[in-house]
Amino acid sequence: MMIKEQDHFMAGVQHALRLPLRTRCAELTVLLDRGNLLELHSFFPVLIDNIFGPQGTLSWGLRSTTESEHEDFRQLHHFLSPCGPMFKLIYTLLKDPNIRYEFPLAYLPLKIRQFLENSHGHPFYSELIHINIQTKQIMSLMLNSFDYYMFHFAYHLINPWQQRAGSAVTSWNTVYYVLCCDYIVHFLPTDPAVTVLPVIYYNGKNPLQAAKANLLEQSQNSGLITGKTLTQSKEEPFHNNLDIHHPRNDIWRSETVLTVFTDMWLHNNQVTDNTSNMNSFNIPLVAPTASRFLQHNELPTGEYMRIVRVLIKQLHSFHASAKADDTHLGELKKISIPMIQGKFYTFLRNLIHRWPLDGSFRLVLELWLTYIQPWRYPPSNLIKQINKKEVNPDIEDISMTPQNEVDAEFIPFIVENLLTYIVIFQQLLPRFCRVDLVSPKMSLMLYRITKVFDQPNLPQYLREIEHCVDNSSSPTHKYNNHWANSLPPLSPTSNWSTNMSLSKSTTMTSPDTTLNQTRTGLNTSSFLSSTRVPADKKWAPLVRQKIFDLEGPNFSYKPLFSNPPASEVLDLIFLIRKSIRHAEEIVRAKERDEQEMFSGFWGSIKYFFVGSDTNDEFTLKERQKVPLHLQVALQNLIDMFNINNEIQERDSEPSSYVSSAMNTSSDFLTPEKIRARIKNIRYEGDPDLCPIQSTENAFLVRTLYQISLKINEIYGPTFYQLYHNPSFFGRLSREILCPPITAYRYDKSTPGSPRMGSNLPPRLSLRFMANYKFLGYLFFGALLAWIFGYRIEAYFLVLIVIFFLYKCLRSIRGRETSVRHNYPTQGFGNISFNDSF
Repeated sequence: MMIKEQDHFMAGVQHALRLPLRTRCAELTVLLDRGNLLELHSFFPVLIDNIFGPQGTLSWGLRSTTESEHEDFRQLHHFLSPCGPMFKLIYTLLKDPNIRYEFPLAYLPLKIRQFLENSHGHPFYSELIHINIQTKQIMSLMLNSFDYYMFHFAYHLINPWQQRAGSAVTSWNTVYYVLCCDYIVHFLPTDPAVTVLPVIYYNGKNPLQAAKANLLEQSQNSGLITGKTLTQSKEEPFHNNLDIHHPRNDIWRSETVLTVFTDMWLHNNQVTDNTSNMNSFNIPLVAPTASRFLQHNELPTGEYMRIVRVLIKQLHSFHASAKADDTHLGELKKISIPMIQGKFYTFLRNLIHRWPLDGSFRLVLELWLTYIQPWRYPPSNLIKQINKKEVNPDIEDISMTPQNEVDAEFIPFIVENLLTYIVIFQQLLPRFCRVDLVSPKMSLMLYRITKVFDQPNLPQYLREIEHCVDNSSSPTHKYNNHWANSLPPLSPTSNWSTNMSLSKSTTMTSPDTTLNQTRTGLNTSSFLSSTRVPADKKWAPLVRQKIFDLEGPNFSYKPLFSNPPASEVLDLIFLIRKSIRHAEEIVRAKERDEQEMFSGFWGSIKYFFVGSDTNDEFTLKERQKVPLHLQVALQNLIDMFNINNEIQERDSEPSSYVSSAMNTSSDFLTPEKIRARIKNIRYEGDPDLCPIQSTENAFLVRTLYQISLKINEIYGPTFYQLYHNPSFFGRLSREILCPPITAYRYDKSTPGSPRMGSNLPPRLSLRFMANYKFLGYLFFGALLAWIFGYRIEAYFLVLIVIFFLYKCLRSIRGRETSVRHNYPTQGFGNISFNDSF
C-alpha cells in the first residue's frame, strides 16, 4: 500500500514538472504539502536537478527570467524565497538528521578540490566529506537538504553549461539575482535583534552529533557489535545527552551561506585558473560533443559581477555589526571578512588581468572599490542619520560636497588588505595609459578611482603602512624556487611591485636609493629579505605575513607613495592633460555643429522631431562631462601624491614611457589613429546597395530600390542622353539624376579576390524618400495642410511643383561647364582610407 502511494506521489510530481512554469510552482506547492517524509526524501534530488540542470539539462531558467515576464518571475520568486515552499520542504527534511544527499566533487572549484585532497582539517568541510574506506580517497560531499540546495544554487552561477543562458540576457535583474540578494540579506542579518527565520533545531551539525556519527560509522565497519546494539546506541546514550540548544543551531545556516557562496564564486575556475585545458572548468570530464560549446575564454557575466558586489556589501555590514552583537552569530561576524580576504584578492587580480580594455571594465572596477571602502557600509541598526541628506558616493556627476574622513578604526582593515589597495592600484594605473581617456566611460572610471583614493586620511594611512614593507638588500629566500600560486604576472614594464623571479631581476642597494630605483625598475628584492626595521613595529609582522600568504616570497613590494612620484603617475598626468585639451576640442566642435544644424525656426522644429543627428556613440551631454571628470581626476592625483609645481612642469616633456609609445606610434594602432581613420572612411560601392542605416526605413529602402531599378531599366538610355545634353533639359536632368560613378567590389570567384570596378550610368534614385527625416518633414507638412483645410492631394501636388521650380531655377544657365564623371581615383575595395591598415 505504501509503495502504491509513493508511486502515485512520484507520478503526480513528475506530471507537475512538465507543466508551464506559472502553474508548475503552484501545483508542486500543493503536492509537497501532501507528501510524507519518505516521499519527499526521494523526490528532493529530482527537484533540484530539474530546477538547476547541473548536467546541462533543461532547467527552470532562473538566469533568463526577468521582471518583464511578470507572472513567471513572481511564481519563481515566491516558490524559492527564503520562507517559500522550497525551504518549507528543506526544513521538513531536516527533521531527520540522517538524511543526506551526495554532491559530486566535480562541481566544486578546482581550488577547493585540491584543498580537500591535501588537507581534511577544514572546520566546515571536515564533517561533510565522504571518504572511501578502501582507497582513503574523498568520493563526494554528503550534505543535508539545506546544504545540498545551497551548493547547487551557488554552482548554478558558475556552471559552464549555464553560462550561455546568463550571457544571452541583457537585463541583469533576473530571478536568480533577486534570490541571491534575498538569501544574502536573510541568512546574513546585520541586526542583532533579528534571527534567521524560521527558528529550527537541527542537531546534524553539532560537534556531539558529529562525534556520534563517527562512532557509529566505526562500529558498523568493525563488525564488533550487532545491528540491535547499534540501534540502541543510536537512540539511548546520545539522545539523553543531546543538547538541542547548542550554539551552532543559531549560526549553521549563516555559516553555510557564507562559506558556500564565497568558496564557489571567488574560486571560480573560469577566473582564477590560467590554464587552457578542460580541467579549468568546474566539470573536469565532459562529453566530446559538449566540450565544443564550452569556451574557457568567456568572461563572467555582468550578473555575476553584481551578485558578488552585493555579497561584499552585505559582508561589510555583517562584519561591522559584530561590535554590537553578543549573540552566537557575533563570532561568525568577526571572521566573515578575514576569511574572504585572500580569496577576493586572488579573484580580483586574475579578473583584472583577463578583462579587456573597454567600458565593461566598470563592473570590475566598482567591485574593487566596494571592497576597499568598508566605511561606506555600516550596519543599518547602528547608524541612524536623522534629517541628513544622503549622498551616494557612486554618482557620476561631480559633487562639490566634501568627502567624509576615513576613520582610524579602519586602519586594521587597511593593513590586512594593503595589497588589495596598493598592488591592484599599481596593476590598474598603466591600463589607463593604453586607453582613450577622451571616452566618457574611461574618463568616468579614472575619476571614480582617484575620487576613492583621495578620500581624507586614506593616502596618509597607506603611506604609514607602506613603511612596514620597505625593502633593503639581502640574500635570496630559500623558498624562491619552490613557490607557486595562481596569480597572474604583474606588468613587466611596471616600475612598481612585481612577482617576477629574483633570478631575472636585480636587487636594491640601500634604503636611501629605494625611491630613485623605483623610478627605473631596479629594486626587485624579495620582501622577506628586508632587514630594515620599520618605523611602525606594530603592523610590520602582519603586513609581511599577508604578503607572504598571498604573493609568496618572490614578490617584491615597491611603495606607491614615493618621493618623487613614480614615473607611471607622471605619465598618466601627462596623458590626462593632453586628453583634457582634446576633449574640450571635441565638445566645442560638437556644440558648433549642433548650433549650425538646429539654428533658426526650422532648425528648432527639426530638433524637436529628429533630435540630435549624430553618428557619435555618446551624446553632447556625456561629452561635456569628460573634461570635468579628467580635471577632477588630475587634481585628485596631484593631491594624493603631493606633486608640486616643479614636478608639474614635466607636462611639456613626456617620460620615456610616453616617448617610446609616441615614437612607435607608426607601428601600433592608437585611439587617435583609429578616430582619424574613421573620419576618412567612405563607401565606394553602389550607393543604392549601401547597407540600410538606422535612420532609414528598411521596407521603404527595398521597395524604392525595386521601383528605381525598374524605371532605370526602361528609361536608362533616355536618362543617358538627357544627362549629357548641353541644353537646359540636360542641366535639369543633372539636377535630378544621380551622376555616373565607378563602383568597386571584390571578385571572390577569382583567386586573390581582385578589386573590380563597374561604371554606373546616370540614373534615378529614390532612396532619399526612405529617410526618417524626410518622412518626418513630409508628414509634418501634411499635418499642417490638414489643419488649414487643404486636401492631401493638393498638398502633394504643390510639393512636386515647388520641387521642379527649384530645380529649374538651379538649371538656368549661368556659364557652360563640362560634364564630369565622379570616378574615384583612389580607394581600397568599397572602403577607402588615407592610409591603409
